[in-house]
Amino acid sequence: MPLRFAKEPNNGTSLVEKALNKLSTRTSPLSERAVDFSALQINQPQAVYDLHADAVAGGGGLESATFTGIRYLVGGGGANLAAAEVLVDGKGNATLVANLNYGQFVEATARALAQVATLAPVNSGSYEVRLLRFSAIALMALWLKSDPGGADIVYPLAPAPDVLKAEHSYSADDFVKAILPLAQQRAVKKGLLPTIP
Repeated sequence: MPLRFAKEPNNGTSLVEKALNKLSTRTSPLSERAVDFSALQINQPQAVYDLHADAVAGGGGLESATFTGIRYLVGGGGANLAAAEVLVDGKGNATLVANLNYGQFVEATARALAQVATLAPVNSGSYEVRLLRFSAIALMALWLKSDPGGADIVYPLAPAPDVLKAEHSYSADDFVKAILPLAQQRAVKKGLLPTIP
């Protein structure tokens, strides 16, 4: 299969279901949309990797991204409604629902998953779907991690920073070159890199 998803952590789905059940008793963006909580579907898990400005500014590429959790898209009524992110311990157990998100990257993720499935390299190779987050520049992307011997693909979600085109595939090198100036600016602002006179 050209696209595969992360191994689900132990009790990941059940933790998300419990969080959604609790949410069903409160006012939330989902309850405001009159969502039938009993009909919600929890989709394939995506490993979440975070990039940091200092690492990228210091010459790091995708290999500097750190695994931070597992994200599930939550759907219902034919729509993608939320994303739930769980933290995972060293033994592969989901320990906590870190957040439920209802923002623009929820639908953007679902749309991008459908789009990347049609890419020629994906149809001829094998990739793990990862979610790449670079909070310092408000960037979310699909990171298609290739099997050994293949080339990774980065696919920014909409909206993307001006240095990238959303819903367009990039090689790992081209992606890092595009975000490097923004990473350097953020790292200098935070005092993580010395300013150059």
